Amino acid sequence: MDSKSILFNPATQVLRKGWRIPWLILWVAPVFIALRLLAIGVWTRLPAPMVKPAKSTAALASILVVLWIYRLFARKVEHRIPSEIKVDRDTPWHVGLGFLMGGGVMLIIVGTLAMAGCYRVEAFNSPWTLLRAVVFYLPQTFIEDFVFGLVLYRLLREGLGMRTALILAPFLFAAAHTGNDHESLLGLAEIFTAGTVLYYAFERTGRFWTIWALHFSWNFIMNGILGMANSGQDLSGFIKPAITGPAWLTGGATGPEASVLAVGMDLLVLFLLWKMPDRCLRSRAI
Repeated sequence: MDSKSILFNPATQVLRKGWRIPWLILWVAPVFIALRLLAIGVWTRLPAPMVKPAKSTAALASILVVLWIYRLFARKVEHRIPSEIKVDRDTPWHVGLGFLMGGGVMLIIVGTLAMAGCYRVEAFNSPWTLLRAVVFYLPQTFIEDFVFGLVLYRLLREGLGMRTALILAPFLFAAAHTGNDHESLLGLAEIFTAGTVLYYAFERTGRFWTIWALHFSWNFIMNGILGMANSGQDLSGFIKPAITGPAWLTGGATGPEASVLAVGMDLLVLFLLWKMPDRCLRSRAI
């Protein structure tokens, strides 16, 4: 067997599945690193008031370029239309599903804490904290979901099958959070279950927009609006809350992700995803 037949299917001359994701990384990584270095070189020379807008613009540009490369790779190398990042009339439906499963669930969790007397609003920060949270969490969640969803989960699924990928990808997603401040075992367990929700939602809806909206809205509402710690990162949110109660219920310094409420809600969302028919998850036409 020659080297070309190892890489390409002789019948179709298409790159074999096992080589596609590593080849995609070689396409994306250098461009992303170059954009990052270019952006840093630009904003270090800007006056202080211009730095934040420059960072926001660079983050948005990086997202658009990476998605363009992914689309180009799918068409030129995989010889397919990348439906997972397609924008069409159903895209708002998929984004809405993500917000419902992410931000909606987080509102239920914190609402439950409030009714139990564990969460109380003390004061409010500047509304600009909301914009700062959007600028911070949009690229952060995009990078994580691109790497662990479009790259790692697809690689594991193609090589080992869906069931194995739905175990290994969430495990690696949780392992990537072990270095966070104040992270706990319950918090890591919740990140594992949340990762399972993400990649099973990707499997059921077939759209990247669903998992990105889910992940972003979870982080943004939890921290950007409600002021709760995010995986141990205590960033300022719009609301300044007073949080009391046992750590197993509130999550303590880790945040509500490290609570039994979050784990329970993850399992409930997984069950609903399992039971919902395809027409509810794939299209707005119910």
